[in-house]
Amino acid sequence: MILEIGCGTGVLTRRLVGNARQYIGIELDMRLFERLERSFVGSQAVFLNQDILNVDLYQLQKEYSPGPEKFKVVGNIPYYISSPILEHLARHTLVIELGVIMLQAEVADRLVALPGTREYGVLTLMSQYHFQCEELFSVGRRAFRPVPKVHSKVVRLTPRTSSPLLSDQEAPFFEFVKKSFSQRRKTLRNCLKVSEPQEERLESLLEKLNYPADVRAEKISLEDFIALYLEML
Repeated sequence: MILEIGCGTGVLTRRLVGNARQYIGIELDMRLFERLERSFVGSQAVFLNQDILNVDLYQLQKEYSPGPEKFKVVGNIPYYISSPILEHLARHTLVIELGVIMLQAEVADRLVALPGTREYGVLTLMSQYHFQCEELFSVGRRAFRPVPKVHSKVVRLTPRTSSPLLSDQEAPFFEFVKKSFSQRRKTLRNCLKVSEPQEERLESLLEKLNYPADVRAEKISLEDFIALYLEML
C-alpha cells in the first residue's frame, strides 16, 4: 500500500498508481488536488486534500487496508517542513513498512550522519532511533523546474523492529537530547546544567563509556546517549 506525500502535478504519481494495489496520495494544495482527481478519474487511486501533519496514519491504515498491510511512504518532501514530517512519520512507525523520500541534501546528510561530524545532531538521533537511514542517490538542481538553489538526495527509511526505551521514556529522552545539543560549542556537562552530585555521576558515566569529561554532545553515539539517559534517571 503506497502513501505519497505531496503529489504535486502527478509526475511520480502516475508511475506509482500503475504499480500499486492500493495508492493513497496526500496533497494540501486544493488546485493541485482537484487536478489530480481529474487526471486519475476511474483509477483505484485515492487522493486526500489534507496536511500530512494532521493525518493519523493509524486511522488511515484501518480505513483503507483490509488487513495488517503497512504503508510504503514515498514523497518529495517540502524542504521547509522536512523535520516536522520526519517526526510525524516517526510517531507512526508501526504502520510503515519503509519510506523512500527526497530531501534537501543538507537534511539528508543529517539523517545519515556519524558522531563527530558537523551534520550530527538532534534530527540525526531522532531519525536513527526510529529508522535505519540509508542514502540512496543524489539529485541535481537541474532535474527540477523551476531550478531550486539546493541539491537533493533520496533516502530510504526502514523502521526499526524494536525500541530500546519504553514508550513513555521516549519523549523525555528526546528532551534530554535537545538539551544536550542546546549549545553545540559547549560541553555536555555545561549544556545539561546538572547539580554537583549529578555532575560527578555524569563524569563517572562518561568515563565508563570512554568519553572525556569535557566531551560535546556531537561526539556521543545514539547507543551511549540512551545509556546516559537511563543512568541519569
